Formats: sequence, C-alpha cells, structure tokens
Amino acid sequence: MSHYFIGIKVHSEIRDKLMTWQSILKKRMAYKDWTAEEDLHITLKFLGSCSDEKVEGYIQLLNQESWPSEYSLSIGPAGSFGDQERPRVFHAQVQRAPGLLETKDKVDAIGEKLGFEKEKRKFSPHITLAKKQPEGVSPLIEVSEDSILLETYKMAVNEISFFRIHPGDQPKYETVATIKGGSKN
Repeated sequence: MSHYFIGIKVHSEIRDKLMTWQSILKKRMAYKDWTAEEDLHITLKFLGSCSDEKVEGYIQLLNQESWPSEYSLSIGPAGSFGDQERPRVFHAQVQRAPGLLETKDKVDAIGEKLGFEKEKRKFSPHITLAKKQPEGVSPLIEVSEDSILLETYKMAVNEISFFRIHPGDQPKYETVATIKGGSKN
C-alpha cells in the first residue's frame, strides 16, 4: 500500500522565491532531505498507508464538500522547528488565514468520518525546504533586516490536492486528485 497526504501546491512564482531561500540555506547547512521544487506544498493532513478503497472514498467525500472559493495566504518569512542553530526542519512560514483553517477543519472532519485520527498537535502551516540530520549553522541566526529570508509573499488558493508519496523518486509526490474551491464538484 502507498502512503498519501492532502495538501496545497505552491504556485510556481512562490516556488522560485523559495528555491532561492533553499540555495542560501545550502551554503550554510547540510540536510539529509532537500525538498524538490515540484514537491513544495502545505500539508493539510498526512494519511499514511491507505487502501485504494479508502483513497477513493476520501476523494469522493472531498469532491462532495463545499470549499472556500478562493483565499489569500501570506508565505514567509523563513522559520524552523527544533534547535535554533541546527533546526531539524527549515521552512517557510504560512499564515493561519481563515480560509486555510476552514479548509483544514473540513479535511479533518472528512478524515474522521473515514476513521483517520485528528492530529493532536496544533496546526502549524508551513512549507518544508529541508529536513533531517542538519549540519552547519542556520542562516537565521545572523539574518539582517534586509534579508530575503524575511520576505513574505502572497499566494491565492482555490484548490487542494490529494498526493501519493513515492519515497525513492524525485519529485516524490504524485497528484492523484485535485479538488477545486467554490462549490460542490
């Protein structure tokens, strides 16, 4: 069985900016996993291993739901999880906008109907740029006020995606379904 998650794809113009952030990070740190440009996303729900029937059922329920038509997210500045000097995850922060929180709640509610547990941790929306076993010192330790790592970007959101994970591939995330915002599909 494959592993799956539900998320929001990052638009190409934002991906370009975040790849510049990643190149700055690569000069300062070595991570085991670097996110491929095509794989940049905001995770709404990690599902893990799922049967084809469960995947089809989830997608069917997602398509029956009424979603926000479009909302704007603020992406950035750069952030991290873990030790400040050697964070286990380096990411772009994502605003907890009302449309995003509504979408997250609906994805979770559908998941609970299908037997998926709701995440116990507080939802911390982000876009992972690198993770696992860092070496070096984070560029955020000595960041200046005019650093590109402190910039924020606007991104319109009007769809979510259902992804299959292919761990050994690059890119490693395959879009299985796209659910448009607005009204029931």
